[in-house]
Amino acid sequence: MKNNINRITLFAVALSAIVCIAVRAEAQLRPMGIPLTTTMVITKPAPGTIYGDKQVVTMGVSGKTYKFLLNDAYVDDPRGIVHWPDIWELVRQYNPNFNVTGQGEDTFAKMQPGETLTVRGMFAANNQTFEVMGTQPGGGTFAPAQHY
Repeated sequence: MKNNINRITLFAVALSAIVCIAVRAEAQLRPMGIPLTTTMVITKPAPGTIYGDKQVVTMGVSGKTYKFLLNDAYVDDPRGIVHWPDIWELVRQYNPNFNVTGQGEDTFAKMQPGETLTVRGMFAANNQTFEVMGTQPGGGTFAPAQHY
């Protein structure tokens, strides 16, 4: 009888440990899912600019890397789960931060120092691809009322 109680207790402890580990792992590995519409307002810095505490983002276009100051960025996630800091934590370790494709990818090469551009595109988290859907000079009309 005592032997059966020990076995049942051991089984219950092992089962609860497995369930707890599985729940924690699932919470940590939530995928971002489908590509998200992301808007960035960037400025091309002048040569020799000291960035200080400004956020710098790099864009890879056809084998070349371009560096920009990030003025604002936001994600149009209909679920409200993914925000810009989530994307930045994902891409900040890579150089370039984003691999640019799409209809306006040559825009980055044509920018002049000091020029500000609003870039709207689709960000795919699985390979840091940013597909440009459109660009607009200046701060743009895409800015939401709330900034992240």
